[in-house]
Amino acid sequence: MKKGIVVLAVVGIILLMVVFQGFERGRAAKVDTTLALYDSVQIGVVSRVLNLSLEKGVNRVPLEELAGLNAEEITIRPLNSSVEFLGLYSSQSSENLYDSNVGSNVEVKLSSGDVIEGKFLGLKNGKLIIQGENGLYAVNPEELVYFRASRLEKKGGVYASFLAERAGTYPVEVIYRVGGMSWETRYKLYLNGSTARLLGFVVIKNPTPHGFENAKVVLVSGNVNLYQSSPRELYAMGVKSGEVQPSQEPEKIEAFYTYQFGAIDIQPASTMMFPYISARIGFRREYLYESWAYDRSGPVYESVSFKTDKVLPAGVVEVYSEGSGGIILIGEGRIGHTPKGDTVRIGIGKDYDLKGTTKILSYQRGNGWARYKVQIKIENFGDENRTVIVRHYKYGGKMLSSSVQPADETGSYVEFRLNVPAGDSAEVTFEYETGW
Repeated sequence: MKKGIVVLAVVGIILLMVVFQGFERGRAAKVDTTLALYDSVQIGVVSRVLNLSLEKGVNRVPLEELAGLNAEEITIRPLNSSVEFLGLYSSQSSENLYDSNVGSNVEVKLSSGDVIEGKFLGLKNGKLIIQGENGLYAVNPEELVYFRASRLEKKGGVYASFLAERAGTYPVEVIYRVGGMSWETRYKLYLNGSTARLLGFVVIKNPTPHGFENAKVVLVSGNVNLYQSSPRELYAMGVKSGEVQPSQEPEKIEAFYTYQFGAIDIQPASTMMFPYISARIGFRREYLYESWAYDRSGPVYESVSFKTDKVLPAGVVEVYSEGSGGIILIGEGRIGHTPKGDTVRIGIGKDYDLKGTTKILSYQRGNGWARYKVQIKIENFGDENRTVIVRHYKYGGKMLSSSVQPADETGSYVEFRLNVPAGDSAEVTFEYETGW
């Protein structure tokens, strides 16, 4: 018989999903907690194994694990084939999930991919009867991917029901979402002579009243479209209390980057910072003008640049000058997700003798493509010659032509190095095409 997974979603009212999934016999039980945090949405996804002492037969177990949490989704899965998950109940209700939702509007998805919406009329001959827009549907519960309904009592908490073949202690995996949790990255760059120290920190915010001891933390970076697509980058990071572990090379799995570190303790109602990068790097002082695919005039910034030999998650970088006179904050900027081998550039202050201008000379658009012809001009009003890095963000565009040989090009941008004489100007004209 297939085992059950129940998903409980709370959005104003509690939405209930019952998901049936095959169980892999003989799977070893996990003994640790995993916590996935996202930098694009403020949620934490907790995966924890509970060792439940069950009697033979039907057992009604309170989910004290979820007390006080704003859990948006709950998934329950026995990790032993001798235990069957029967369903979720409110503590004040003895009805099963189907009985408690008779007469309510439901949405079910079948393993075939079909989605049925309508009024749930109840069970008949072991099948779910749904009054849809085009008639009655009789649905086999074993074909369900999920059963989403609008009625579940919240009063008094939530209980889970299990059927055990024999008495014993059994591992059960509980996965749930916690609203308000998040993570971000902070960097500190200390300049000293021709080298710099780069320190990277993960900042974890846990506003909930629950802590997570010895949790394996998974940090997910990217624009997460929940229920539809996977995040772009994945980082699994952890630092034991009081220790700084050296960064490891990421392992790429499909579209994910994963780092394997030690476990951490996350305190309740806290904001905690964990170091995860410490490196000595070389850097260059340059002048930087940033450009996008629209007309604009803007300042040129004095910048610090370095090539990274590690994947860097997006975050804020504080830049300090470190010398005999002490440590002075000289600038702060934000970097995007930076792949290994890319160049990081951080503007630290405007240079009022330099001005940049971007002009879109032509723009064409077709079915799934756009073509830009761009002119960028740098003016030098000072009395010293300057070399300026021009970075234009083309976001996947393919270069077609250029009046100046690019100094660097990635999937996101193209860079040119312009030598601008004192009291004069320099420019570059180029064309590129983007597709979607």
